[in-house]
Amino acid sequence: MKQLTPTSIVAPGFFGLNTQESSVTLSSNYALTADNCIIDQYGRMGARKGWTMQTVDGADELSGQVVEGIFEHVNADNTVDILVSGNNKVLLQEDDFTLTDITPSLYTISNNNWKASNLNDHSLLVQQDQEPLIFTRESGSPVLHPESSHTAHGGPYTPSFGTSYPRDGIAAYGRFWVHDGATIYWSTDIADSAFPAFSGGTSGTLNIAAVLPENVDTIVTLTAHNDFLIIFCERNIVIYSGANDPLGNFQLNDIIDGVGCIARDSVQSTGGDLIFLSDTGIRSLGRLIQEKSLPMRDLTKNVRDDFLSVVNTEITVNSGLNKVKSIYSENNAFYLISFPSQSLVYCLDMRQALEDGAARVTSWNKHKITAMLRTRDREVFLGKPNGIGVYGGYQDNGNKYRMRFFSSYLDMGQPTVKKILKRVNVMVVGGSGQIFIVKAGFDYYGAAFSYPFEINAGQAYEYGIAEYGLAEYVAGVLIDKVSTPGQGSGEVVQIGFEANVNGQELSVQKLDVFVKTGRIN
Repeated sequence: MKQLTPTSIVAPGFFGLNTQESSVTLSSNYALTADNCIIDQYGRMGARKGWTMQTVDGADELSGQVVEGIFEHVNADNTVDILVSGNNKVLLQEDDFTLTDITPSLYTISNNNWKASNLNDHSLLVQQDQEPLIFTRESGSPVLHPESSHTAHGGPYTPSFGTSYPRDGIAAYGRFWVHDGATIYWSTDIADSAFPAFSGGTSGTLNIAAVLPENVDTIVTLTAHNDFLIIFCERNIVIYSGANDPLGNFQLNDIIDGVGCIARDSVQSTGGDLIFLSDTGIRSLGRLIQEKSLPMRDLTKNVRDDFLSVVNTEITVNSGLNKVKSIYSENNAFYLISFPSQSLVYCLDMRQALEDGAARVTSWNKHKITAMLRTRDREVFLGKPNGIGVYGGYQDNGNKYRMRFFSSYLDMGQPTVKKILKRVNVMVVGGSGQIFIVKAGFDYYGAAFSYPFEINAGQAYEYGIAEYGLAEYVAGVLIDKVSTPGQGSGEVVQIGFEANVNGQELSVQKLDVFVKTGRIN
């Protein structure tokens, strides 16, 4: 009797998704499917966390509509207010988590695509075709009013941008910065008695057309990084130094031409770098600065075609990318970018890049996120119908959700030899009492056989994967070692698993595949 040929995959899916390259040549550490998955701190493919509704829609202010913006306002006494946009209103989260309408009277809101920035007990809210709003508690009570009506500090002041209202803004270097797509406006600084006015004092403007390679481009968003003002246009990135003294030391530092940002709310700082959505994928500003004279790589390289198809669909459905939201979470070490029209989120693990510079990517399907916020306390808030969800736990507001993984195709080093699947061993971490389904497919036809079993409580194994150079594993985690029979045959084998995540953490440590080799085809 022929001996069984074993193939082991330690930390399956550790490299994340790869739908770009030929599956037959892929490393076994790539995944062809990784839905509702993350790559955890130990390098295992595991289930994402769920969410729990935090807020109560007081007086039905949202009326079933989704939250499209979540903003954190820091008061002078270091307390925090949470502002919410949705249903063409601006709402305040009260201490009992009830949402209350604070939209100024006689002020009509036509869209919910606000961008908020906070500085010195003032939050500035801007969006295209709307006069900016200012939120403050400087008088003791919460007040939201149009920027031109701000009467504190000797005002109101007529803003220099007139009715060409800004569509984006940030707080940096002691002042607010906004733009209308062509011109940048900065406010007076916090030392100015007129703060935060956009006229007089130390305020000013900048038109970047003269420095652009073709003298024309559209500004998408601004950000501050390492003492620079970064101006993201659609096809260029313009970098100015001296932003801490724009009337004295402001000067052009660099221009990166041929690449830009196409979604305002895709830009996130990861501490030492900035990442953003370009027309070719998610890119790294640090990488661009280093490699601007060389062919440029992107963080979504391994899913490029699928990812760009999603981007193009979002553009078609929403006539642009103004609904796209993103977040970087230090605690979870991931960058999320959400495409709400498709109920799809891409998750980029930022702990460690692959050798080619790409990120390890997974996807969250059937998970509609319409707004995101990483709070000062490093919680992750999610925009949902009727309120704010908090990322955590392993249920979606009390409901189970489906986790799916499929490996690359395995030929066991014998591409022309038929393999008869005899057995699959799986080492499952967590998920006690939940149904776990092992699947197998052959010769690129998808999953043909399923092997369900219930995960037992197991015992605490000391299983170290450091020897594989993947991660350092903490001993004492409940692990169930499961062996399932196999059937079917083909020249290549694909192994996957599915599970309904319902209250418990779940991940897979190792897969062992045993086949009997047959004839050469």
